This record gives sequence, C-alpha cells and structure tokens, in this order.
Amino acid sequence: MPSTRPLRLVVVDDEPMMRELLKEFLTDIGHQVIAEGNTGYRAIELAKQHQPDLVFLDINMPELSGLDALASIKTLCENQLVIMVTACSTSSEVQQAIRTGADGYVLKPFRGQQISSAIDKALAKKAALAHKPPAQE
Repeated sequence: MPSTRPLRLVVVDDEPMMRELLKEFLTDIGHQVIAEGNTGYRAIELAKQHQPDLVFLDINMPELSGLDALASIKTLCENQLVIMVTACSTSSEVQQAIRTGADGYVLKPFRGQQISSAIDKALAKKAALAHKPPAQE
C-alpha cells in the first residue's frame, strides 16, 4: 500500500553521512524530512516536538541507544511509526526492536527500494490496526 501523500519524517543517526544519505533517499521518493538528530535523546525530543508521520532511528548510537529511544517514543505515543536502521541483521537487537514496537527495519548499507518497502509495510501495518475491531472480553 504505497503512500499517497508526502510523509513528514524525522531521521536520527549518529553518523552525519548516513543521515544525509537517508535524507536524500527519502526526499527523492517524495517525502519531507522535517528534522534530524544524532542521539537517542534527540530522537525522543524530535518525535515529541514534531509528531512526524514516521521516525527513522539508528539502533547503535552513543549516550542513549536507539532501542532505549524507541521504548520512550512508543511510551509517549504508541501510534508513532518508527523504522529502525541497523548494520547488523542477525543480532538480537533487531528482534528486541520489533518486540519493543518498531514498525520495521532497514539494513545498512541500504537502497532506495528497501526504504520505500519499509515505509509501505509500516503504513500497511498501521492501516490494518486502525481497521481492526476492538478485542472482545
């Protein structure tokens, strides 16, 4: 289910080159990067301040890891879409991110198609949850 409108996105990665590359991919596919940061603390702050459609969040960062930032973001706003970015596909970190509420992940080095696919899957997941009837007690 591809996005029909440009999304407002936040990009958080401690590596400036990765932030720039991701920002370039996202703008090339028609989305708007409204803020960027380089720490987990900044990710929480930006998610709260801007309430973006989606946050791209690196897992391994100094000060506060992306996993800890993810947990805080999901506590503050459980409906916030977050896609994790990582260089390690087999790590328990990816599974932990999914358990913590990540809406997907992208492996470094990434390609534009992987980013588009991750966004589409996250949006489809959100749409499916929005249309799901409440659980019966």
